[in-house]
Amino acid sequence: MPNGALRRAIAAHLGPDATSHGLIGVQEYRTAVISAHRVRSPRWRWTAQQADRAVTAVVFASEGGLALAETTPTRRTGALLHSTHSTTLQWTTDALATVVWLDTESVIDTSVPPAPQPVILPRTALATGLHAFAESLVHRPEVQTRVSDYIVERLLVEMAYGVLLEHRETDAAGFHAVRPMHRARMLMLLNRADADYGLQELARDLHVSTRHLQRLFAKEGTSPAAELRNVRAELALSLLRDPQYDALTTSQIAAHAGFTNAAAMRRGLHAIGAPSPQAARYR
Repeated sequence: MPNGALRRAIAAHLGPDATSHGLIGVQEYRTAVISAHRVRSPRWRWTAQQADRAVTAVVFASEGGLALAETTPTRRTGALLHSTHSTTLQWTTDALATVVWLDTESVIDTSVPPAPQPVILPRTALATGLHAFAESLVHRPEVQTRVSDYIVERLLVEMAYGVLLEHRETDAAGFHAVRPMHRARMLMLLNRADADYGLQELARDLHVSTRHLQRLFAKEGTSPAAELRNVRAELALSLLRDPQYDALTTSQIAAHAGFTNAAAMRRGLHAIGAPSPQAARYR
């Protein structure tokens, strides 16, 4: 979603009072916008919208407190919002907000709920890291280049995706409903850009032995290595086809998709029936 369309969607959800009045900083990327607000109203009404493209927002209280509905605001907390659900954000009088707005398709897939209910986020290391990263970008903007924009945007998306997965995992009902193979694929998607993430790291995160993990995948006619290669190839293909990232070389695309080199990326693309890197870029 172009950032102009994303900004229009933001205004539709919160209205001009929250999105314009009190706005003290904004940083825009292709599928993400970060904004900082001096909160002037004790209530922000988040209105559900049935738009062609959905918006996911992670709202942080950088100063003061935040709460959902009629609960008591908690200082320096965060909330996860989605475009299909309405809610009210309650702020303390001294609040400063930092908001990460994302095109939902960039952070939601079949591994996470397509329309999460509004929820207050626990202060985990991942949520705290996303908050600090967003604050640094909106309050101390750097000179932007196509390469820096790409790297920052990917970090934002991956961190937001991690917050969504973390919320799913810490939801007791959701946690017990997720099968080991489903959780394994969630972790692969989250860590696919890390070339050092492999069988041992996946087994560690699932709290199983590598042999048990290999047996789980073998029952479905595949292997952890093949699945990791495939999710990395899918990421590489999406980057190669996106003109926003034409400034990156094939080797840089391979590195950002989690491959050790361009040759490994070519083999991965071939394995999923995708064209070569050169053909993928020839639109």
